[in-house]
Amino acid sequence: MIELRPVAREDVDTLFTLDQICFQPGIAYSRAELKFFLFHPAGISLVAADEGGIAGFAIAETRMHHGQPVGHIVTIDVDPSRRRQGVGRLLMDAVMEGCREAGVSRLQLEVAVDNDGGVAFYKELGFSPAGRIRGYYMGKLDALVMERGTGRPV
Repeated sequence: MIELRPVAREDVDTLFTLDQICFQPGIAYSRAELKFFLFHPAGISLVAADEGGIAGFAIAETRMHHGQPVGHIVTIDVDPSRRRQGVGRLLMDAVMEGCREAGVSRLQLEVAVDNDGGVAFYKELGFSPAGRIRGYYMGKLDALVMERGTGRPV
């Protein structure tokens, strides 16, 4: 059974390796970047694990935008062998709840325009396309900006 828990310092190596597996070089975070996001005071970082080990993790952050708290999904990584088993949904539900508790009324994320599975997953969670960032990934690949909860609690 998958359980969620906060990220611990001893998770960093495993999470770094998982991020390198989930994303290609140039998109995956460096160890320093990942540690920054994992332990940022305005962050929400969760691990999904069971007896088999870490199945995935998610990071979100909250920040103020025009005087209102806004949430941003930094990353969600699920071990390829554990995908389509509800791990991503469990992580996203928990991160969205953490953002709600922080008073966030709008949640944003970026996803590569060629990541059809990711776009479909986020649409299922109630996210809608809100823009495009040219060359967001490695200066070459555009990102689709998606939002959820504009004007109401997430």
